[in-house]
Amino acid sequence: MLANPVLGQGADPFVVFADGQYHQIMSAAAGDGSTLVMRSATSLASLSTAPEQKIFTGGNDGAPCCEWWAPEVHQIDGRWYVYVAADDGDNANHRTYVLSADTITGPYAFEGQLKLPGDRWAIDATVFAVGDATYTVWSGWPGDENGEQDLYIARLATPTTVAGKAVRISRPELAWETHAGTVGVLVNEGPAALVRDGRVYLTYSGSGCWTPEYALGMLTADASADLLDPASWTKSPEPVFAPAEGSGLYGTGHNNFFTSPDGTQTWIVYHAVTDPAGSCGADREVYAQPITFAPDGTPQLGTPSTADVPLPSGDPGS
Repeated sequence: MLANPVLGQGADPFVVFADGQYHQIMSAAAGDGSTLVMRSATSLASLSTAPEQKIFTGGNDGAPCCEWWAPEVHQIDGRWYVYVAADDGDNANHRTYVLSADTITGPYAFEGQLKLPGDRWAIDATVFAVGDATYTVWSGWPGDENGEQDLYIARLATPTTVAGKAVRISRPELAWETHAGTVGVLVNEGPAALVRDGRVYLTYSGSGCWTPEYALGMLTADASADLLDPASWTKSPEPVFAPAEGSGLYGTGHNNFFTSPDGTQTWIVYHAVTDPAGSCGADREVYAQPITFAPDGTPQLGTPSTADVPLPSGDPGS
């Protein structure tokens, strides 16, 4: 069994199983937030204690210096790409950047900015493929000032360039996703995609991460539809993964999905806090659990929990 929080202290988790190992990419816990590190292990049970391998430090090769947030690593056409937000020390200048490598553990080269349409504030970029097309979804400001974060989608021409327009597919408008606390910013962020049985399921985090109500919503589209048409997406009216009474967890959000070693299970990994007031701070911890699917294929994420979980199917243990 695995004791939750499976991956200990951390935020905005991203885990992938590849080449016989789990890999977790993140901003280094220590320092000024400019360094990206990766842990790798053959078992999820030992991933949290695996040594951190530094894969890139901001300020090098023309890269911005600071605030490297929410890195993700994706394999596209046989090569590995890291998508990550960073800035020059001013949050208003956060943009999305790309690194690339031949293998998941690097060494990584700085490819530059992913020039998203509008060239505005953009964080939490993820990518997913449907057929021959690859898309990126991110959280961005609709204007030039902070106050609202919306979700946008665009098609990638290459792993480092965007083709055509960007369209907004979600904004915080439902009661559950508009908790803003004293900060006053409305938030949709942290998109994560599952493409399954002809459908695209896109989870995202709604409400401020500084509030205890931070939770996951879901957008759904037919994979054969025009994903650049906002009308192709349907938003769940209620959160699909939210703090549960009695669980002791709050601010359950910013997830991703990964597959068990034998390919038979899908797991969710997410961060949460035990502070009933909510928090975006260093007290966030990373939890994981398997998910299931309804008869129609819709992901059933379960309930956030501190309970122990079994090893993923095919995991040899530590």
